[in-house]
Amino acid sequence: MSITYRSMMALDLPVVASMERAIYPHDAWAVSQFKEELSGVPRNRFYIVALNSENRIVGYAGIFAPDYEIDADIHTLTVDPGHRRQGIGREMLNQLIDWAKERKSPSIFLEMREDNTEANPLYQSAGFEPISRRDDYYGTGVHALVMQKVLL
Repeated sequence: MSITYRSMMALDLPVVASMERAIYPHDAWAVSQFKEELSGVPRNRFYIVALNSENRIVGYAGIFAPDYEIDADIHTLTVDPGHRRQGIGREMLNQLIDWAKERKSPSIFLEMREDNTEANPLYQSAGFEPISRRDDYYGTGVHALVMQKVLL
């Protein structure tokens, strides 16, 4: 299967928001949140989509850094369940890391569900380490692990 990657565009938002609702039904981002994030591209945000050979979006990811030489924060990294374990998440993560390195961010942070056994190995293999826990971050009883990758 051939996967290509490109910058996320406003025209992608209905598909991205639909994927978001299907994958995260209880805490999905609204279209307005994605629009707000895209408004910061390329100044202080980088958002991408992964497309399959039929040009259908099968993944999306985004990162934020307020300025150069400031820590970056991955806001989202999502792959359609039917397309997982094919290297799509890893490639998007690598692109986010490369963007942060270009901005000379000292570190990258992210939050992930504590029970996300699929994402945790990906992040740890990329050099992210758990540094703290945020109780009830995704709702009552759904905790987040805060992870950090030091770049400099």
